[in-house]
Amino acid sequence: MFHAKLNEGLLIKKLIDSIKDLVSDINLEISPMAISLQAMDSSHVALVTLNLNSEGFEEYRCDKPMTLGVSISNLAKVLRCGGNEDALTLSCEDDPSKLKVKFENASKYIYLIIYLNI
Repeated sequence: MFHAKLNEGLLIKKLIDSIKDLVSDINLEISPMAISLQAMDSSHVALVTLNLNSEGFEEYRCDKPMTLGVSISNLAKVLRCGGNEDALTLSCEDDPSKLKVKFENASKYIYLIIYLNI
């Protein structure tokens, strides 16, 4: 089980948007301590490294390490569905082929839950 909530979903949106033109597919390494990724661009000129420590999230839980293969362009499209002021929750059950993306607005109204088959 993996669960990470960030009250300012805009931060993740900006991070993903900034790397979507460099890399196409990424492996998110989920561990009890952090979410990380490392990927090369197609011409092997740029290396993208990202590490999001668990302390930076309002809620974070990872029962066991897992790797999620994600199309960065598809993830960027999904993240555009949420507003800039919305809280963002990423979660995954024990099946690492489905990433759940949930947006909540300030009044705690959940208005979009998307499952990415990755």
